[in-house]
Amino acid sequence: MTKADKPIQDRLKEGIHLLKQLMDILKTKETQGYDEVQTAISEWTKTGKAWDGVIEFPGCQRYAEISLPRSAALTATLAFKRR
Repeated sequence: MTKADKPIQDRLKEGIHLLKQLMDILKTKETQGYDEVQTAISEWTKTGKAWDGVIEFPGCQRYAEISLPRSAALTATLAFKRR
């Protein structure tokens, strides 16, 4: 890990925050797509490897654009958008 890499504590905090925000919208973990988001955030938290992608939520006609950065200067984001 270089000095500019996001520490695991920050990744964990940001990951939990994103999942809580998503749950505020979905109201249940049973929604198709939630497990994929949780897996991506969990992997990022463990490894610190940056990941950007889109995860579909077909039952809601929505998708999530996710950015999980390596850099401590950037914040993880999740934008839940309509199709």
